Amino acid sequence: MQTEWIGTISALAGAAVAGGVAILRDVLGEKRQTRRDEAQRRHEVEEARFASRKDAYITFAAACQRTINNTDDYIDQHEASPGDHGREGPHRNVVEALELVMVIGPKEVADAAIHATNRLDDWAFSNGKRTDVIAAVDGFQAVSRRILKFDLA
Repeated sequence: MQTEWIGTISALAGAAVAGGVAILRDVLGEKRQTRRDEAQRRHEVEEARFASRKDAYITFAAACQRTINNTDDYIDQHEASPGDHGREGPHRNVVEALELVMVIGPKEVADAAIHATNRLDDWAFSNGKRTDVIAAVDGFQAVSRRILKFDLA
């Protein structure tokens, strides 16, 4: 009768070990899948953040360029800075684009955008220098490229 018990106990022990291994495999597999899912979600959030920043920075730089061109045209036509006329049209677009850059950030890019906007205001409203505007917009673009990792140097 002992051999019957030994066989039964061996079979039960084998089933318990096999069941334990299967449970362990399932738990580890589930943890691995959870880590993969979390990594995928983080990646998607980072991609969305990158796309939002890139779009905001491009919109701001383009609005600055339109404002520079329109201010140049105004000065050519009227031989004076636009003054109050500078806030109409494209300059409004700069302010709207600036607001988005300030929300999306980071602070370094927002500061560069504020600086560029201030130089545009100086030029359009108080006889600032066009070269200062160009330098400020170029500075904004340089910071943007570095933050977005387009400049790897």
